[in-house]
Amino acid sequence: MDKSEKPPKRMLEVQRRFADHLRDPQGKAAPEGIEERRLGVYRRLFFNNIRNLFARNFPVIRKLHDDSAWDGIIRDFMIHHRPTTPLFTEIGREFVNYLEHTRDDNGDPPWLAELAHWEYLETTVRMHAADIEAVKVESETDLLDHYPMLNPTLKIGQYRWPVHRIGPDYRPDTPESSPTLLAAYRRRDDKVAFMKINTLTAHLLSQLQSTDPQSGRSVLESIAGDINQPPSRVVESGAQLLATLQDRQIILGSREP
Repeated sequence: MDKSEKPPKRMLEVQRRFADHLRDPQGKAAPEGIEERRLGVYRRLFFNNIRNLFARNFPVIRKLHDDSAWDGIIRDFMIHHRPTTPLFTEIGREFVNYLEHTRDDNGDPPWLAELAHWEYLETTVRMHAADIEAVKVESETDLLDHYPMLNPTLKIGQYRWPVHRIGPDYRPDTPESSPTLLAAYRRRDDKVAFMKINTLTAHLLSQLQSTDPQSGRSVLESIAGDINQPPSRVVESGAQLLATLQDRQIILGSREP
């Protein structure tokens, strides 16, 4: 058959029924003519691959569910969610989308989708293609009058729930009174780290991420105008903040204008 030709309708129908059966063996019959033993192998492989992949990428959520509950979530995902991307590396995002928009289970804790987003954010940081060592910074750092250079793997998340604390021994009943802001990034030793930050720090990092290179002083003076505070006071306190961010490797150093 010429590559430009479409597969016969019969073949497409068999493929569709086979895929539907793998996702929902109890609700969708398999195509005729396929040996049950082989079908069983395909069903196990398909399910276990998704099950184990999500367990690796969402380890906290996995620990919060026993085997039966976890398998139920995976099966429900396979039956009801239709991914919008063919990329295997994006399957974690699809799980987050499923929990946010598709899953309908009143027994789930209200923070489950946010916890999934936080775990996915950590995964994206770990897999980020950026080479931290390739960021050129000066040996003598001047974060106020030179350009602070951010860690390129930095991701910032904002949540209603303290997702960084949730686990088998802590399952909150009510959200925090103020948003939980978390900065996730990869350190030079290739380990993923995070830092809980306040709104001022989030504003500073957002400015450094979204604008053309600016000196630390310029960014802090701009923030002073935004929050209606004396520039000298904000620059003074901001200098220590910049130093702390460099110590945590969220800022890698600086370069001259």
